[in-house]
Amino acid sequence: MAKQTEKINILEDAGYRYNFDRMMYINRNVRKAFSVEFIDDKAASEITEKIQHQKANEDWEFYTTSHLSDGIVRELKRVLQ
Repeated sequence: MAKQTEKINILEDAGYRYNFDRMMYINRNVRKAFSVEFIDDKAASEITEKIQHQKANEDWEFYTTSHLSDGIVRELKRVLQ
């Protein structure tokens, strides 16, 4: 549980907030979202790396353990605007 708490602290310190409806940690300012499954499966160092990654554009980035269909991505972008 300590590792999970560490990961959540990393996300919250970087401005991410948990969205209960989407089960994701979301930062609208940088347009990135992490699924709970991704957070569970990845090391804290990888989460930190993804947070620090500089995006090439203003589009949303979704970090999940499974592929998101185009329809799901469109819906997420729509509701997160």
